[in-house]
Order: sequence, then C-alpha cells, then structure tokens
Amino acid sequence: MRTTTALLPYLGLALGLLAGCSRDEAPAPAPEATYSRTVTYSDTASPSRLDSTFKAPVLKAFAQQNANYFTVFVQRPPNREAISFSFVRAKLPANLVGTYTFKTKQDDGPDVDFAYRIEITDRRGSSNWVYDRLIYSPTGSLIVTAYDAKHRLVSGRFEVNVPNASDPFALYSTDIPRRCNLSLQGTFTNAPVQDIE
Repeated sequence: MRTTTALLPYLGLALGLLAGCSRDEAPAPAPEATYSRTVTYSDTASPSRLDSTFKAPVLKAFAQQNANYFTVFVQRPPNREAISFSFVRAKLPANLVGTYTFKTKQDDGPDVDFAYRIEITDRRGSSNWVYDRLIYSPTGSLIVTAYDAKHRLVSGRFEVNVPNASDPFALYSTDIPRRCNLSLQGTFTNAPVQDIE
C-alpha cells in the first residue's frame, strides 16, 4: 500500500505534463484570402473601368498537389470565379518559397502556369470565360512567402495582367465583346495543402 501511495505524485506529474503538451498544440490558423479585379476598357464607351474587391469569407483559398504538380487556387464560391497557379512539382524548392513568373504562348521557360475563369449570369443566360496562356499572354508573378510544413499551409500573393482581353462581363450572345485590360491582384494566407491522385 505504501508503494502505491508513493507513486501517486509521479502519476500526477506525468498527467500534468501530458495535459500541458496537449494545451501547447495550437490549432492550425484559419485560411484567409483577398482578391481585387480591375477591368479597363480600350474603347470610349461607358463604363470605362470596373473595379471589384473580395475577401474572406466570400473567398476560398487552398492548394492541391500530386507527384507532378502543385496548384494554388483562390475561388469565389459557388464556383463563380477562380484563379489558379500551377507549378511543376519537381522544380519547386522544399519550402516552396520564391517568386514565380507566368508562362506565355511564346515562352515555356517560366515557372508557373496561370488560368482565370469567371461565370457571368443574368436573365438572358450565362457565360463562362477562361483566360490562360493558350489564348492570351498574361504577365505578372506569384510570390510564395511562407510554407508551414507542420500544418501544411502555404501563403503568398499574386499580380496578373492580361492585355487585350475579351470583356469578362459579356455574354456569349454579344456579337463583338469589348476589349479590355484585365488586372488581378490578391493574397492567400494559410491556404491548406491537399494531396490528390
């Protein structure tokens, strides 16, 4: 009986240490994102410019990876607007941090592929517009500023310019969409990284 009683302080100490360790395990921080879109039209019609800004919780930021690719997404649910940046996984450093420029039709050398998709809906119907290097020659960069390997979270910012683009607010029924300069800027913080096949 004395032996059992003598062990109780050590048992209490061990339980206290375990409780302290569990308290030190902070939950992973919540993802955040910001995004602004500027459409500057080339003609003299009105409006000449449209500006929009979005942030959480309207936006969703996350990343997906497999053996070949690593892709960052910033989306405006429900699947109405999305920006993606896709890297060849083998070319990325282990900590992912760096500045990556966009590929164009003329140059396959840069580091990251870019695509932007927007859905426009009104009483007459809906249209989906896609802007990528197969059709346009976007310029800009994506900067990965941090990677939390423990929680698998990635953070960074981006800036994209798509010159001489079709109006993203035109419906397919429009005979000749207005031409514009499309500028996209944004940030993503603590975007969770998901493994896919």
